[in-house]
Amino acid sequence: MKGIRTLFALSWALIALGAVAVFGLSDDTQDKEIVKEKTAKECEIPAFAKAIGHEDKWLLHNGCPAREIEQKNDEK
Repeated sequence: MKGIRTLFALSWALIALGAVAVFGLSDDTQDKEIVKEKTAKECEIPAFAKAIGHEDKWLLHNGCPAREIEQKNDEK
């Protein structure tokens, strides 16, 4: 019976250590990633994205600001 208790305690210790190894000990005081603004050249939409109509998706994926879409109000 003592061997089963030891095995049980050892298995839970290994599970706990594995969880710490996978998830780590998070610390809120870690340096946050500095957001770098992209230049116009870096955010230039390539021809392949324009050809398939994925300009907005390309900008979003590459961390560029969204395009300003001109809204036409046909109010008369």
